[in-house]
Amino acid sequence: MTRWSAERVASVLGTASVTGVEFSTISTDTRRLEPGALFVALQGERFDAHEFLHDARQRGALGAVVRSGTAPVDGLALFEVDDTLRALGLLARDRRREIAGPVLAVTGTNGKTSTKEMLRSILSTRWHVQATRENQNNLVGVPLTILAAPPECDALVVEAGANVPGEIGRLRDVIEPSVAIITNVSHGHLEGFGSLTLTLDEKVALLRGVPVAVVGLYPQELAERSRRLAGRTVVAGLEVPADVRPEAWRIGSDGRPELSVQGERVSLPLLGAHQAENAMIALAVAGELGIQPAEAAVALEGVALPAGRCQVLRSGDLVVVHDAYNANPASLVASLDTVEAMRHQRPLVVMLGSMLELGAESDRLHREMADVVMARRPALVAALGAFVSAFRRHALGDRLLVADDPDELGRRLAARLRGTELVLLKASRGVHLERAVPHLIPDDQRTCSTIS
Repeated sequence: MTRWSAERVASVLGTASVTGVEFSTISTDTRRLEPGALFVALQGERFDAHEFLHDARQRGALGAVVRSGTAPVDGLALFEVDDTLRALGLLARDRRREIAGPVLAVTGTNGKTSTKEMLRSILSTRWHVQATRENQNNLVGVPLTILAAPPECDALVVEAGANVPGEIGRLRDVIEPSVAIITNVSHGHLEGFGSLTLTLDEKVALLRGVPVAVVGLYPQELAERSRRLAGRTVVAGLEVPADVRPEAWRIGSDGRPELSVQGERVSLPLLGAHQAENAMIALAVAGELGIQPAEAAVALEGVALPAGRCQVLRSGDLVVVHDAYNANPASLVASLDTVEAMRHQRPLVVMLGSMLELGAESDRLHREMADVVMARRPALVAALGAFVSAFRRHALGDRLLVADDPDELGRRLAARLRGTELVLLKASRGVHLERAVPHLIPDDQRTCSTIS
C-alpha cells in the first residue's frame, strides 16, 4: 500500500505544511473510505462533497483536500486549494512519476476499451500492470485509477475519454504517457465537440509532446496531426499505408479474426474486423516495448471484454449478439459487418436504440444508419428513440417493431422470433438496451457461454 505523508501532500499541492500525519489511501467517496484516508472533496453540478467532511472524519479519514476558506473540522488535517479536482490530478501525477515501466494512455472514438484490455493483457507478461477498470476514464476516474496502483505496480494502461473540449489535454498532463495511443476518430460526442474536426482536435491533444504515438488509420489526418505533435509516430492497421500491418488476415465463420503477423498466427477471442484493427494497434505498441509477436499473440488469446461488448448469447438455434454497451455510426457499421460474417443463411434481426450525444447531426446520422441497416435486408427491425422515425421512412409495415422502453421492445420482438434468427442489439449505454436481453433469451435458457 502506497502511503502519503502530510508533508508530501502539501508539497505536491503547494499548500501549508502539516506534520505528523500519514494517509493510507486517497479517496473521493465517503461511502468507500478506509481508515486513515485522505479525502478529496470534489464539487459537481449536483453535489458538493464539502458537505460530507464530518461524515468523512467519522468514517476514519485523517485529512481532506478542500477549497480555500473551508471551516476547520476537528480531527481532519485540511489542505486548502483553489480547485480540488485539479488537486486530485496533481496527486495522481505524483504517483504516476513513481512508475518505472511503460505508461500508456489510450483514447479514440471507438475501440479504446478493447485496445486497453489487449494492452493490459500483453503488458502483464512483463510488468505488474494497473489499468483502467469499468468506465473510469474521466478527470475523476483517471486519477483514481493511478492512485489505486499498488506498490508493486510498474506499468500503467490508462483509458482517456472526453465529452467536452479540453479534457484530453488535462488528462495527458496527469498521465504523462510514455506511449500515447489513438485508435480512430469518427462521429461521437458531437454534442460536446460540435464537429468531427473539433473531435479530432480534442483527441490529438493526448499526443502533444509524448515520445511515441501509435495511431490507427482513420481518418487520414490522424497520422498527419500525430507526426506534428509526438516525438515519433507509428501507424497501425490492416492495410497500406499502415507502418505495422499483418501479412494476411481473415474473419472466420464464427466472426473471430485471425491474423498473420511476422510469421505468427494471432487468433482473437473477440468478434469483428474492427477488433483485428485494435489488435494491430496493440501489437504495434508491443513492438515498441520490445515484446515479440509470439509472446503478444499468446496474451491476446486470453483477452476478455466487459459485458455488453459483442457478447454472443445462444438458446438453441437462436443467436443474439449483444453489443449495446455504446453506439455511434462507425461502431454500428462495425457491428453490422460482424454479424454479416456470422449470418450464413440465418434471418437477420436488428434491434437498435438511439446513438446519443450526436448533437445537431443526430437526425441525419440516424437516417443514414437506417439506410445502411436496410441495405443488409433484415427480416425484422426493432427500434427505440431516434431510430423510430429513421426507419419509418422505409415503409417496413409489420417488419418494424417500436416501443417506448427496452423491456416492451424486448417482449414485442421475442413474440415474433421463430428461434433460428441472428439478432443484433446496438445502442448507446444510456438507452439501457440490455434490459431487452432477458426477454429474448431468459438466463435459464442460455445453452452457450458468452464470447467476449
